[in-house]
Amino acid sequence: MARRKLQEINAGSMADIAFLLLIFFLVTTTMESMYGIARKLPPPPDPQQEIPPVKERNLLEILINRNDQLMIEDHPAKFSDIKGEVIKHITNFGKDPNYADKPKDAVVNITHDRGTSYKAYITVYNEIIKAYNEVRNKAAIAKYGKPFDELTKEQQKEIKNMYPQIIAEATPK
Repeated sequence: MARRKLQEINAGSMADIAFLLLIFFLVTTTMESMYGIARKLPPPPDPQQEIPPVKERNLLEILINRNDQLMIEDHPAKFSDIKGEVIKHITNFGKDPNYADKPKDAVVNITHDRGTSYKAYITVYNEIIKAYNEVRNKAAIAKYGKPFDELTKEQQKEIKNMYPQIIAEATPK
């Protein structure tokens, strides 16, 4: 019995097809970044301009060490405590001597170590932003009867002027 010779499969065009599919998926796929801060940085300060002094009570200090441990005003704290402390600080209106005189004077200062993880820094920053958003939203509802996001640009500007977001960063140690 004679054996037939097996036919070979021509795979020359397989590499071309695989290459075309690879290019197609690379071009059509989008990659989303999960981390980052979408903020517009202020312009650099004028070297001749003096930095105005800040009263101690108007400054809320948040410290993060290289082990991602947190302190708020020299007291150990958790990340979940930040939002409440910032809200108390900016909505104090001079009642408590440990917090700001008025919202326009309230400064939140973040000081971190060079070894602080990016995740811890972003968590602190996000909690501060959440606090400002909540305060502004409450003010918008009280004044205009609708959430901050639904206000006109002029109304939003007015609420932002009532509760300006002043976040300072100390140089890492």
